[in-house]
Amino acid sequence: MRQSETPTRGELVALCEAASRPESVWHDRDSAGAQRQVGEAWALLRAGCDFSIDTEMDGGDRTIWLRIKSRGFRAVEYGPDYADEDLFYIPTQGRLDSVGEKDWY
Repeated sequence: MRQSETPTRGELVALCEAASRPESVWHDRDSAGAQRQVGEAWALLRAGCDFSIDTEMDGGDRTIWLRIKSRGFRAVEYGPDYADEDLFYIPTQGRLDSVGEKDWY
């Protein structure tokens, strides 16, 4: 995938899977949070939730900023106009390649 291309759902799922690292290699105080965020994005993407790439956020060649909408409590209670929308960051393949099996965060 070239950086200028919009990644597909399948490519984003694969990036989330590749970004999952064992706790033994975490080295940053925010690594656990980054791992949780990647895991949540993976689950929502796999569930078929709507997503879009946030082009306003500048992730350069290291980060993909991803908005995912999901049917949370408000959407179930009040209708689809009340869907939850969350912002996630996912490392690019280049970022993952640059660290090998180490912590990418």
